Amino acid sequence: EAEVKRLVIVLPVNEINWVDRAKRVLEVNAFYHIRANSIELPAAQLQSIILKSNRPRYLNYGAVGYVIAHEITHGFSGKGSTFDKDGKLVDWWESSTKEKFKTKVQCMIDQYGNYSVPELGLNVW
Repeated sequence: EAEVKRLVIVLPVNEINWVDRAKRVLEVNAFYHIRANSIELPAAQLQSIILKSNRPRYLNYGAVGYVIAHEITHGFSGKGSTFDKDGKLVDWWESSTKEKFKTKVQCMIDQYGNYSVPELGLNVW
């Protein structure tokens, strides 16, 4: 008789609560998940003002790209920068990288904080 061997593969437990994620399928809001280091674009988000059948495709692609890029930035700003690629709370940035990042963030704040509507005497930001 031939001997039967079993191959057992043990995978790490996926701690993502898929039930909670499934509940958000109708929300018109994209998400960045720190622990999973992933973004989520619910179906409702793609049916909202983001995608329109009467718009050229390049505008729809640009709109989706904007949302994706926005969500990805959460992985590097605020709390997102304190978690590694596996969703573990780790101080993984070099101190020089943190300082350069803070400098660039302040540059963006300064730039966008200076936009104004002179006719109204208001800052846009």
